[in-house]
Amino acid sequence: MATGASARQAFDNAFSLITAGRIEDAEKSCRDALGRLPEDVNLLGLLGAILLKRGRIDEAESVLLRTVALEPAFAKPHEDLGTLYLQRNKPEEAVTSFETAVKLDRQPSALLGLATALSRCGQSKRAEKICGEILSKDSQNIRALRLLATIASDHERHTAAEGLLRRIVELAPDFQPGYGDLAAFLMERSRFHEAVAVFEKAIELRPDQAGLHQRLADTLAIINRPQAALGGYERCLALEPGNLPALLGRGHMQRILGQRDAAISSYVECTRLQPAAGEAWWNLASIRGYRFANADKQQMKSLLDVAELDEPSRIALNFAFARACEADNDFETAWKHYVQGNAAKRRTVKYDPVETAAQNDTRIKVFTHDLLQRLTAGAAARPAAGTSPVFIVGMPRSGSTLIEQILASHSQVEGCGELPYVPMLTAMLGDKEAGGERYPEILARLKPEDLLQLGRDYLHHSAAHHNDSSKFFTDKMPVNFQHVGLIHLMLPQAIIIDARRNALDACIGSFRQLFAQGKNQSYDLMELGEYYLEYRRLMDHWNAVLPGRVLTVQYENTVQDLEGEVRRLLEHCGLSFEEACLHFHTSQRSVNTASAEQVRQPVYSDAVGFWKNYETHLAELKRILEPVLL
Repeated sequence: MATGASARQAFDNAFSLITAGRIEDAEKSCRDALGRLPEDVNLLGLLGAILLKRGRIDEAESVLLRTVALEPAFAKPHEDLGTLYLQRNKPEEAVTSFETAVKLDRQPSALLGLATALSRCGQSKRAEKICGEILSKDSQNIRALRLLATIASDHERHTAAEGLLRRIVELAPDFQPGYGDLAAFLMERSRFHEAVAVFEKAIELRPDQAGLHQRLADTLAIINRPQAALGGYERCLALEPGNLPALLGRGHMQRILGQRDAAISSYVECTRLQPAAGEAWWNLASIRGYRFANADKQQMKSLLDVAELDEPSRIALNFAFARACEADNDFETAWKHYVQGNAAKRRTVKYDPVETAAQNDTRIKVFTHDLLQRLTAGAAARPAAGTSPVFIVGMPRSGSTLIEQILASHSQVEGCGELPYVPMLTAMLGDKEAGGERYPEILARLKPEDLLQLGRDYLHHSAAHHNDSSKFFTDKMPVNFQHVGLIHLMLPQAIIIDARRNALDACIGSFRQLFAQGKNQSYDLMELGEYYLEYRRLMDHWNAVLPGRVLTVQYENTVQDLEGEVRRLLEHCGLSFEEACLHFHTSQRSVNTASAEQVRQPVYSDAVGFWKNYETHLAELKRILEPVLL
């Protein structure tokens, strides 16, 4: 009797410590009591739960397995094991543990755990049935509603998912993850302005939550509102000064806004707070004209020798150190680290050069002159009303930002950077149709009006990135070169420009760049060369089937004859000449690109022929590119 009372008191003491938030003391209390009562299953189960809460998964599993071995009918340790297996991404094992817990005691938490595990195993119907059972007894159970929303979204039942997510924030206005879920859903649908409104409402309710300010700022950055995003990052940092993502975000916005010194200060602060923050080092290195002190270079080199460095930071540090060596004209060491950084990055991305070539074969086969003529027949030539897009396509690092900056310096053009909507629409076009046909084969079954509706969809999405006062806006997503035929059909009023650069300079420019996202062809030099050939092959096809539709602007010609190329560019767009386009570097517009600093300077020629610094390493690349070398 005394032993039982002692065990109960020990359990109650430990539990009260957990309730008070003193988790470490609770663990010590449990262990002390277990020293006297080593087989008390209540104390063992509580210790397992504490260890799980503290993230010590292996220890937790050992203790919980011992608990259920001593008392198989004790439901809670089975439930905790289910949670543990979910954390380890072992949903099948989680299902087994949760099913045992539910058989022993049908608690809502165990039922929800089972539903979650079933959902992850692909058994969504069973999961939804369990959620329905929970909600029949508790119609406001947020966890059950949240899981149902996730399942609906995963199965592309978007209307149902949105209804559930909005119900959650209505029921639990203080539940921050609910707003995050709803905003993430809206962003996936490219409904950025609505996502901003969700975050603003959440901040109105919880203004002290630093993470909400950061996520709002991230969203504002996406829709080309860098000044507002900068304010959001500043508010986040006022609440949480050491928030590294917000510091990086602040640096990015300052850079986009042309606040070079402030951006450098933000990135430097990141490296001081977290020396291994490779992204901060890389952003410093990628600022044109920035020079690292010897101590900084030594620190980067030392960090690269640390075995525990996480892979993304190691990749970024290799690129940063390479750029630092390059600034000192130490091209051999720079090349070594570019190779290491690219090889490591290549292992983290998916890219199939054979698939790229096959996709281009299909585009060339589908987009014939006859098909383009037939589908163009029902479209208006070039509607004068409304804002028209100017697509700047081509290989990355080929002068697209320079072209955009020149155009955006014109009074009737607004620069919007890289917009994701053409690739997004091509993916949706394939998914929407039955019978297995996908884009571009599906075009044979479409009517001109179907394609013009795609164009209206594109304009609807892109409207979030520009105002209505300009006659034109730019979209310089490079990969849109794959979709010139579709752009021509769905947006007959669009202007299309091919930003072209010497093949070796374009490839080496990409190989020297750690891109924030996409451009997965860039991290293997041979694949990069083959991709360049595919780009030229496809552009040759567009020029053959749509003669005169695309204006090719050669970067080297722009450097040699700026005014001549500017006049040619503006004439192609149907714009009058404006002197401001020659003085593009004085524009105060924001520039969200790796070339942000370059386009704030007059045209310079030192990037022409830069590949020659690495010529001794480029024999194989030159062999691949031989068909297109001048």
